[in-house]
Amino acid sequence: MTLKEFGFAPWFQEQAEAFVSKGWNAYRITAVHKGWCDISDGEETRPAKTTGKLRREARNTNAYLTVGDWVMATNFVEGDFAMIHAVLERQNTLRRKTAGKEVSYQLIAANIDTAFVVHTLDKGYNLPKLERYLSIVNESGITPIVLLTKKDLLSAKELKERLAEVSARLPNVPAYAFSNLTGSGLKTVQKLFKKSKTYCLLGPSGVGKTSLINSLFDEEDLYFTLPVRESDGKGIHTTTWRELIELENGALVIDTPGMRELGHLDSSTGINDTFEDILALEGGCRFRDCAHTKTKGCAIEAAVEAGTIDKARYENFIRMRKEAATAKQSLREQGWKNK
Repeated sequence: MTLKEFGFAPWFQEQAEAFVSKGWNAYRITAVHKGWCDISDGEETRPAKTTGKLRREARNTNAYLTVGDWVMATNFVEGDFAMIHAVLERQNTLRRKTAGKEVSYQLIAANIDTAFVVHTLDKGYNLPKLERYLSIVNESGITPIVLLTKKDLLSAKELKERLAEVSARLPNVPAYAFSNLTGSGLKTVQKLFKKSKTYCLLGPSGVGKTSLINSLFDEEDLYFTLPVRESDGKGIHTTTWRELIELENGALVIDTPGMRELGHLDSSTGINDTFEDILALEGGCRFRDCAHTKTKGCAIEAAVEAGTIDKARYENFIRMRKEAATAKQSLREQGWKNK
């Protein structure tokens, strides 16, 4: 696989030219471990560490390496680590708020063409959670596609009803239902993965991300899977780190651990993009600074009362906006800029 086939687009090639005279070569981060990472040129994968300067800069800016990054590194002596000297500017970054009360963020992946938000159609089916994932993807400027798993567990009528619900709640996002168990719909999903494009799989534990990768590789034991709890449909974490994987057709996939908590940073843009059908109505509000909650003359609240906008979708929109505003204020108090 050449660098170009490995995702080395002109955006990165132009940046890399400034470092060629130093004898540094371009590599992509395929996995990040504690204290080191794996880098690859599409043909060979090797362990690498960053220079002390890069480590200090990362501590000061929270700009740590993540899977999907392109870096410039020097070759290593056999049995030793390669040395990473520079990180090329990212086209996009997928991130989320860290778990817990502290307002900080965790990098998920970088330089993604399409993010597949994987969600289950059985007991773990949760449209507000699905909207949360989409807002994070939209905030990053990455194209989202929804993959709905476990369609075999629903009757034809139930499947039709849930697909209609998803379509109504996410009117501008493509959604595909399939079953890892029976293979129904799987060929359609496989065709979504294109050669040399980079994809990220996001979703809670137990929705079938690992099983999907096993199916795409046509290998039952490439990644082992664990059972889902019968009581609530929640899964046990099987993937514990992010890793860039090459599929047989040349597509590049970043698998991610399931996320128990999906907090927001200042993701107002992502939320607005996710709920653009709701925000399209705010031009009809009486007040320019309408909060859309218990406000006289609010066009959005009027649409909810009239049944034009789903009430649950509206409530999740308001809830997520409040969370994002709180996170934004906390970041300001901590002195963060443009984070």
